[in-house]
Amino acid sequence: MFLKRLGPQLGRPTRSVAGWLTSKILTRRNRVLEENAVKLCGISPDDSVLELGHGPGVGLEAAARLLSGPKGKLLGIDYSEYMHQIASKRMQELITSGKVTLYHCDVASMPIAESSVDRVFHCNCYYFWPDLKKGTLEINRVMRTGYPTWYTWHLKTFLLGRAGVLKSIWRPYGPRDSQM
Repeated sequence: MFLKRLGPQLGRPTRSVAGWLTSKILTRRNRVLEENAVKLCGISPDDSVLELGHGPGVGLEAAARLLSGPKGKLLGIDYSEYMHQIASKRMQELITSGKVTLYHCDVASMPIAESSVDRVFHCNCYYFWPDLKKGTLEINRVMRTGYPTWYTWHLKTFLLGRAGVLKSIWRPYGPRDSQM
């Protein structure tokens, strides 16, 4: 029962007790995953890096430490207004300096210039995107040719989705009526 009530919060946390609890779970449970995704990216000091579904900002913090060059830029998007607010507060100093820009938007419609991003990563979120195909096309649009995108997720999350616990929001193949 509790997991079924918490499930929708995992995909799009809201300002509520369940959303607050979700933010704490995401911060604690995803820290190692986020930090390793950043390592896998091979970020250089002057790269332009994008985190999709930045949640409370743990991956943003890890990536920001590596962007020490004058051209280094960190972008983040999340379609949860609550997660966007938490991450904005966490990254406030770097946002003010212009090193970090965060957007509250859907991955399928990012306000980011074409071919402007060197590295993209996300953790535990592609299966929550409203439209996987549109999101993937949008990632391709903003990325520079020849650079990697890193997708990471916990096996437990995948198993919960397969078991139906996250049934109302979990779409491992994109829209409910199609499989990519």
